[in-house]
Parts: sequence; C-alpha cells; structure tokens
Amino acid sequence: MSTLRPFALVDGGDAWARASHGSTFLDHANGVVELAWSALPYAPSVGPPTAAPGGMAFDAECRLYHADPAEGTVTRTLWRAGGPLLPEASQPVPVELLDPGAAPPAGDFAPVGPAGGPLLDPRGVAVDVDDRLFVAERGAARILVFDLWSGRLLRAVPTPAGTRPLDLAADGRQVYAALEGAPRLLRLTARGTPSLVDLPPEALVVTRLAASPSGGVALLVGAGGPDATVVLKDDPHHPLAVPFAGDLEWEDDEVLCVARRPGECFRRFRLEPDAVEEVLPRNARGYDGGGIVRTPDGTIGYWTAGGFLTAPLSRVRYATRGTVLTWRLDAGEYQAQWGRIFLDACIPAQAGVRAWCATADETFDEPEVPRDPPANLTRLVVRRPDLSPPLPPRSLVPDPVPFAPLHRRETGRELAWVQPAHGDAFVTYEAPVPAPPGRFLWVMLELTGNSRVTPRVRSLRVERHAHDLLRRLPRTFSRESADADFLRRFLALCDGMVDELEGRAALRQVLLDPFGTPEDMLPWLAGFLGLALDGRWPVAARRTLVAEAAWLFRFRGTLPGLSRFLEIYLGTPPVILEDYRMRGMGGVGGEGPGESTSVLGGGFRVGGRVGEPGSEPLSGAAADAFALHAHRFTVLVRGALNAEQLAVVRDVLDLHRPAHTLVELCAVDAGMRVGRGLHLGITSAIGRTGGFRTLQLGAAALGRGAILGRPVPGTRPGGSRLGLGSRVG
Repeated sequence: MSTLRPFALVDGGDAWARASHGSTFLDHANGVVELAWSALPYAPSVGPPTAAPGGMAFDAECRLYHADPAEGTVTRTLWRAGGPLLPEASQPVPVELLDPGAAPPAGDFAPVGPAGGPLLDPRGVAVDVDDRLFVAERGAARILVFDLWSGRLLRAVPTPAGTRPLDLAADGRQVYAALEGAPRLLRLTARGTPSLVDLPPEALVVTRLAASPSGGVALLVGAGGPDATVVLKDDPHHPLAVPFAGDLEWEDDEVLCVARRPGECFRRFRLEPDAVEEVLPRNARGYDGGGIVRTPDGTIGYWTAGGFLTAPLSRVRYATRGTVLTWRLDAGEYQAQWGRIFLDACIPAQAGVRAWCATADETFDEPEVPRDPPANLTRLVVRRPDLSPPLPPRSLVPDPVPFAPLHRRETGRELAWVQPAHGDAFVTYEAPVPAPPGRFLWVMLELTGNSRVTPRVRSLRVERHAHDLLRRLPRTFSRESADADFLRRFLALCDGMVDELEGRAALRQVLLDPFGTPEDMLPWLAGFLGLALDGRWPVAARRTLVAEAAWLFRFRGTLPGLSRFLEIYLGTPPVILEDYRMRGMGGVGGEGPGESTSVLGGGFRVGGRVGEPGSEPLSGAAADAFALHAHRFTVLVRGALNAEQLAVVRDVLDLHRPAHTLVELCAVDAGMRVGRGLHLGITSAIGRTGGFRTLQLGAAALGRGAILGRPVPGTRPGGSRLGLGSRVG
C-alpha cells in the first residue's frame, strides 16, 4: 500500500477566489473562508457632521495636535495609551498651541462677539520626522511651518494662485498638501522649495489624503458626498467607492481606515496588489466628523465633544448559513474512486461545517453554476482566469443539497509528523468522499453559525485514490453496490490508521532531525546525547541546543562554549569579561601598587576602573592584584531580563562554567553607568535596549522612565572626538 497518496488541493487566497461563494467572505491575505458579516448599528440615526473637516497629527513625543477650523486654533493634547472606553473626565485638557494673548484695550469700544483664534480656517496638520509642525491655513491660502523644539515659526509657504490647502500628510521629511481647485498635490519640506505633483484626471477634487508608514499616499475624492472614492496616488486607475467618506488614515502599510458620517462605523480595507478586501470595521462612538488619525500604538483615534477617543473593532452579525463551491478537481483517470476529504478549519461551539461532493467522467455543454465572488472583495484580480477549472453544471447540483458531516481527527494532521504551529487554532477534519467513482470531483462546503460566531476554513485536500482493501475481500461481500459503498466507508477507518502508521514509519528519519521532529519528541532525541532540556527555554532554542550539543560539550567550560550556550537562549551573544583583563595596574612592568581610580580628563585610560568618591588606591604588590582578580568573570547581557530569564541564565552559568570560578551577572536593563559594569569599547553597546519604552507624558517619571532631549544633528559614534565634536550631558 502506497503511503504517499496523491491528493487534490484547494489552498490560498487565489484558489478560494476562483470558487463560487454564497453568503461567505474571503480573507484573501490568509486564504481563509468565513461566513459573511455586517456591522451592527450603534447609533439610532445618522446625521450631518457636527464639525468641519479639520486634522490631527502626533509628534515624536506622543503629543496630539488638533486643528479646529471653527475656532481657528490648533491645540496640543497629552496622549496616553488606554482603552477605547476611557472616561471623558480622565482625558487630558487640550492646550492652545498658538495663544494670541489678551486683546489690547480699545477704549469705549468692545467686540460684538467673542474673538476668533489666530488662524483663518485651519484644515489640516502634519508632523514630519524632525518634529516640524505643518498647518494648512485655508483662509489665508498658506501653509505654516513651526519648529516644535524651539517653538518658533520657521516659514509661511503660500499655495499657488487660485488654490487653498485642505489637508496635509507627512512622509518622512516630505509633506503633501491637497489643494482646493487644482488637480495637483503640493509637495514641500520644512526648508526646501515646494513643488507640484500632477494627478490623473480622475482626482480633480482631492479633499483629504493620508500617507502610510512606507510612503504610500491615499487620496479621498469628493469627501462627504455619495460619490466619494478613494484613489491611491501610485495606482489611480482602480478607485474604491466609499459613499459619504469624510476622512481616511492608514493603520499600517496595508490596512486603510475610512471615516464616514457621525453615527456610522469606520470602514476598513486591506489593499493588496491583486485584491481590495473589506475587513472588520471600527466603532466610532461620538465621532463629530472632524477627521481621524493613527495613534502611536497603531490604532485609529478621532475627536468627540468630550475629547479624543480611540476606535475599537465593531461587533458584527454573521450570516447563519453560507456555502462555498470549489472548482473541478481532477483525479487523472476515469472511474477513479476518490478517497477521503481533509479540511483544516477552526469551528467554534454553535458552528459547523458539512460537505457535499459530486463526480463525473465527462465534460458538460450545459450552463455551469455561476462563479459568485466573495462580497467583501471590492476589487479582485484573478491571474489567468482562463485557466480556472470549470464549476459543475446546474443539473448536477440537487436542491436541496444533501450535506454530510465531517469528523475531527484526534491525531492531528494526516501528513506524517506534521504538527500545527504554536497557537494555531485550525485543526483537521476528515470524511470519506460521499460520491460514486468519477474522474472529476466538485466539493461544496456548508458553513453554519448562530450570527455571533463563524467557522473558518483554510485548506481542503482530497485523496485522488481510495484504499484497495475492498478488493482483498471475497467478492460476495461487495457484489451489491450498497454493500460495497458501506464496506468502503467502514474500511476507510482502518485504512486511515494503517496508512498513518506506515507514513510515520516511512518518514521516521524526521525524528532524528532536531528542526523537524515534533516538539514532544525533543526530550527523547536529546536523551541520545545525554542532554536534559529545560522546559523554560523557547522551542526554537531547544531545537538549536540539540543540534549543536556535540560541539557545545566539546567546548564546555571554555569562553566560546559558555558564550554560545547563552546566545542560543538569549538570541544575542553576551559579553563575557574576565576580571583579570580589567585590573587597574600601575607602575612599569607590573610592579608597584595598583591604582583603582581614574579621573576623566586627567590620567584617564581604558582598562582602569572609575572609582567612587573617597575610594583609595589598591595597596600591596602586583601578585595581590592577580590573586584578587583571577578565576572571576562577568557576564553582560545586552537586554532586560525578567525573573524567569534571569533564573535560566544563572542555571546555565552554574552548570557550564568551570567549578573553580566565580561569576557575576549584569543585565543592561534601563541603562548602566561608567564604572559600574560599563567599560568603554569593551562592554558598552550603543542602541536601544529593553529597558526603554516610548515616552508618554503624564505616565512616566522623569529620571525613571523618560529621557528628555534629542541628539545633536551630525554626531556619530566613532566619528567625533570627546571635547571637540561631541558633548557629554
């Protein structure tokens, strides 16, 4: 019996896109089919925007800048990460960025109404990578550029004659501006000469725009109207219709969020080269229509009457039933008896998946079942649609369709030694093909749910040939077709178990591969090398440890061996420093007392230890210094360690260091001081560590979790001299 039976496969977004969908959606990027959904309404009615389209932007210090066209102001608000249902009372108070100050006395005259802000109809703001704030002042037909560090106005850039700025989007140091009354974008920097970017004729009324982290620019045409469309600057020939869209923002390089009228959820689209897929929307409780922005933690924020809020994913209502019909699968020979169906699916409670199959030995001239695409794909490009196998004829699909249940496999995947990835919720279901022999096969899956949950199907595999156990029995047991069909399905249980065992036996060499053996077989494989694995190690580190165990034991107790042990667990090589290399020795030729202190700027030399105030030089001869520092070493880990990681590293040091040595462990954590484990050029590392996090004003203590200031432009490590090209402060 062959253990490598050929099978037909339906897997991936392109394969499922060629099928016929009925009330099902397709996650094209991941190749997953699920029930169709619709967003639940959260507002009783939909009304007009309560605010004119303004703009928001964050700077590098997580401060939010909000333009209010009605008030003529730009406010700055401290932002902190929090839940989307954060109480309005706990929101930070906005501060006006451009305070005009008190109005001068005017004698007996007084203004009729309250004085407006210092700006004339500000419609958009943007912050570049250098923390320069750009403000689109529509009423004055200019763009203001402020330096946020010095708090001064750098320049005012007038827009071309007859145009007014409507919105801004920053891409690195470049900023794009949407111009009212011109089919062009204005591109400018904080100090460079502005230039115009031509747009195709379809984008004549660009009102809003957004830039992705990688620089892709999305344009909103006809904002607020029923014909509003989204156009990509680099792909203008495939517009995306989003009626009544008011603003847009990128969540990442693929997902674009589009805000609509107050009371409507934010629609989200995943933009791929071959497909535009609508994904789960976001709830916008209290949205005033004034625009949206991407927050520093990667979600979407918006402005309300009570302040700034973030938009969580909305609840949706799934269809209770949906179907997906595959294209024609080919066994390669006539009257082929198909084997078993294997389905990789995630089926929660109160949901289910059933299957129906149809076979044929010849092609048909009658009309086929229509190939209905999934409704959530607003644009789908199928490569070579002429190569798509046909769907079944209408006469071959009964009404109603008699679906059959599938059985969950207790032993996991049917492929030998193949295990799901950690955290993968998809499991394998199987069933015999409930259809007579035939060369061609069509499979229809029925997905059911209760409107709150949905099954998700990722992959479909069908064995092209069934088992031959029926031919090994006397003919009298299978003379009748009904008896033969029953025996074939009954013996499939035994055949599946035997085939799985034979497959594992044929590929048993996989068990000897540390990177291919199942996770639960790693301790068994390590036992061949006399190695006991620590369950606290990551699985990938344990596999590498087993693969390199022979080399590691050869160098056990040495500097390279201990460094490699720790590197496998930590993912980065540590710094192991033997203390005798850092001893502070004075005199010539090693004679005389050793000096334990060095003064920065006077007598400083690399290798000497920076002492503490009041410390005294070492006393005694050089032999005493060698006795103090011999057989001692320090391990410096370039990163922060939690309690478990610290315990694992200490256990590794206790087991694999020489028994006559003493060791000290030092983690970088939130930083180190010169003289306390940090030696210039030896144990120092320039770069980010796990001890530093993004600064959030109001949620960090100065000196503990925050650093104020920025590096001097042009200073590079190794490219400047202390006292000449760099400063210490």
